[in-house]
Amino acid sequence: MRMKILFGLAFVIFAVTAWAAGGGQQTPSTPEPAAMAPKNSTWQSDAAEGEKRFSQHCGRCHTPPSSISPRIAKTVVRHMRVRASLSKEDERTILKFLAPTLEP
Repeated sequence: MRMKILFGLAFVIFAVTAWAAGGGQQTPSTPEPAAMAPKNSTWQSDAAEGEKRFSQHCGRCHTPPSSISPRIAKTVVRHMRVRASLSKEDERTILKFLAPTLEP
């Protein structure tokens, strides 16, 4: 019984130490797929608007993923549309920000 308690305590100490060494927080990053998209003024304005809407609606709980496949991005945004009460326009714009190479 004492061994289980000691093992559990050692695990908790290890986990807290590892968390503290990592800073305890995730650093926000921008999606990498945006770098693969064409650089024109329409795309840049869509990306800026998508980033703005992501910050307004999603940024309260999430940071932008560093990379995400377009298929997964579409599924996640559709799921969060229901949970976060996003409009169809918000869904489209945020999806354009997360997966700019995905066709609507």
